[in-house]
Amino acid sequence: MTSVNKQMFLVADTAEAVQAAPAQRRLNFAAESERVAKGGSAAHVGQVIAVARSRGGIGATMLAVNLAHQLASIGAKRKGGPARRVALVDLDLQFGMVSGFLDLEPSPALYDMARDGSVPDETFLEQSLQSTPDGLDVLCAPSAFAPLDALRPEQLRGLIEAMQARYDYVVVDLPHALVDWVSPVLGHAGLMYLVTDLSVPSLQQARRLIDAYSEDNLAMEIEVVVNHEARPLLPRRQHQEAARALDRELRHWLPEDPRAAKEAADRGLPLGRVARRSALSKAVGKLAQERLKKAAAAAQQN
Repeated sequence: MTSVNKQMFLVADTAEAVQAAPAQRRLNFAAESERVAKGGSAAHVGQVIAVARSRGGIGATMLAVNLAHQLASIGAKRKGGPARRVALVDLDLQFGMVSGFLDLEPSPALYDMARDGSVPDETFLEQSLQSTPDGLDVLCAPSAFAPLDALRPEQLRGLIEAMQARYDYVVVDLPHALVDWVSPVLGHAGLMYLVTDLSVPSLQQARRLIDAYSEDNLAMEIEVVVNHEARPLLPRRQHQEAARALDRELRHWLPEDPRAAKEAADRGLPLGRVARRSALSKAVGKLAQERLKKAAAAAQQN
């Protein structure tokens, strides 16, 4: 059996196995979604976009950082254009890297919040957020390691609701671990981008995460982002089997562009500032533009 055929065989086998396997951990996301639905509408409710990963090092933080930057930047220089308020939150308490991607200081805010048990409010945001030259507000992860169970759901609920009242878009870089306190984030999120590649282990993990996040009919759209691979002109059998395994169309692709990614990371700047015309920057920009167009269409209908 050739390596290509073996890969397709394994992906097909994954599709059948992961669809049949029950979720190994059940999180109380449905209750949070129901609470949000019954909570009424505020004067201003920004959109929450969660970014998750199938494995470490897959590029989820890169996507979260550059998606937030694009959402804040697209159309910002147009004369008379509306101001778009965007925030980025790094919830990886132990290994968060958003601060390094944007040349910001790690923030003790989440660590202090976990230690004193406080619920965030507008004052917390004023004291904790850092701003980039492009107008993106960022809540960075702490430099000190914090236990994964250090936060409580009510604290994250207060944080997300305070940020929704202040911003048009809140992009949240989720921790890789499944922890109960992320349930308010997912309950408020209308969209999740799940970043993966097409290797069999990554697909298996991605499917497990989709099942965990979608259990009990959680009303959140989950879209798969394939990283390190350009969109094929015609999907091959491997791509078709991967889509079947995930029960999702593979609509979003981020091409391999190590030079642009490294330059941006080394300089602590978004791709749009150092490699605006790179294939990777354009792909992330397309993702942001699509989201803005959908939001505009939904606003017109309402």
